[in-house]
Amino acid sequence: MKNTDFEIFPWDKNFETGITKIDEQHQVLVLILNKLAAHLANSSVVVELNKVFDELIDYTDYHFKTEEGIWSQNFHNDEWFREHEKTHGTFIDDVLKMKENKENKDFDDVIYEIVLYLTKWLAYHILDTDKRMANV
Repeated sequence: MKNTDFEIFPWDKNFETGITKIDEQHQVLVLILNKLAAHLANSSVVVELNKVFDELIDYTDYHFKTEEGIWSQNFHNDEWFREHEKTHGTFIDDVLKMKENKENKDFDDVIYEIVLYLTKWLAYHILDTDKRMANV
């Protein structure tokens, strides 16, 4: 897919945690979300959407492992950290369920559902939990 100016979730400096590695990875997640939204808006073929979907799942897993490695240095055996890990696990489970349920729905509806979920989840997760943990 060509780069596009279409952004459903534009990156903003307010999303920055102050931890370069995490901020760079959050920007990539936002880019992937915007790619999914652009595919939806352009009625892309299912094969392309599946590629972006797989990219999202793979990159999210990579990001969560990186982030948890950073947080564990300061929050080892902390309830806050354990809850953060659970939130990460729930996210991947939710996205995989949405992808698996695509046979029961129109694929555009599945992508719309995922884009909506991702937009809300990323905004809350970055602005609330990640920023709070970074500040601590």
